[in-house]
Amino acid sequence: MVRASKDEVDEESAPFLNKPKSVTAGKSRKYEVGEVGLLSAAKAIILLCLFFAVNVVISVFNKWEFNGPLRCPIYVTMTHQIICFLFCFTISPWLKITPIEGWTVRWKTLLIPLFFVSNIALNNLSLLYTTLALNQLIRAFCPVVVATMSFLVEDKRPSWQSLLAIVTLMVGVTLSISTSPELEVVGTLICFLSVFGNALQTVIISILKIARLDPLSIIYHTSLYNTILMVPLFIGLGEHKQLYLHYQKQGLWTILGLTFVGGMIAFAYNVILLSFIQNTSSIYSSVAGSFKTVMVIFVSYLVFDQSLSTVTLAGICIACMAFIVHSVIMINEKRQAAGDNNKKVPSPEKSVSGEF
Repeated sequence: MVRASKDEVDEESAPFLNKPKSVTAGKSRKYEVGEVGLLSAAKAIILLCLFFAVNVVISVFNKWEFNGPLRCPIYVTMTHQIICFLFCFTISPWLKITPIEGWTVRWKTLLIPLFFVSNIALNNLSLLYTTLALNQLIRAFCPVVVATMSFLVEDKRPSWQSLLAIVTLMVGVTLSISTSPELEVVGTLICFLSVFGNALQTVIISILKIARLDPLSIIYHTSLYNTILMVPLFIGLGEHKQLYLHYQKQGLWTILGLTFVGGMIAFAYNVILLSFIQNTSSIYSSVAGSFKTVMVIFVSYLVFDQSLSTVTLAGICIACMAFIVHSVIMINEKRQAAGDNNKKVPSPEKSVSGEF
């Protein structure tokens, strides 16, 4: 380190040289911390806007696509998986993909495609029949199913605050669905099956403690298996015939264009979701997820021609508020449980062995 001579020291730097190093270092650290805090806040705000935007875009785009241009939701879901895999494979030399080691972890990870088909694929299929607002309302019913399955399988009893929010959520969802002018039985049943698949995924992952990979690694390792598992559903629903009709009516390039654009949106969704989770806390992302559902429901009424009665609107408001309140309650309970676990762990200073 080269020291400046007295002649090289200007008047502005002289006062700082007369002070102890700890003072100048402390001030510089404060400035650095302040700058880092501002950058982190700006990044969180940008990611939050992108998170809301990409969720609204992918929901509206899928519903618009299934309404007419490409009425093949299983085909669309399959091609989204293939395109996402190709993107992950392309960027894998620059972005490290976490490998799966050991057969135990491998077979647990391969359960994810089963959950994907019963959750995402069925959810997209339900959009072929039901409205986007009704779809999101039914999806908001997931905490009720998760709490029920956790009680039956793991004997987890919810707190009275959580139980009250769940009951209120049930009332709001039931009221909005039963009074909806556009209630469709087939789409509603399929969407409820997807909710059941989502809840099953949450409980099974909790029980088996499936390895938590980052989303891009999960896409890389499971997307092709997701596609293979959806092939029987694609053929059984006759989507290959519907796809041929679209080919005759709209042409090959229209289908390829819609497929590519949808795949790009799906990949962007996964990348933004990955960045959002990695750069924010679980509390921040959970609350944002609750407001995302409310935002998608609101935008769906602006974009699509959906009927809305006064009772249905009241049910939607009750369900959305209960959904947000339940998310906040669960976050506080997890934070309290984490705090209790930290208290039980002895600090390094009080540890007898001195090992961490």
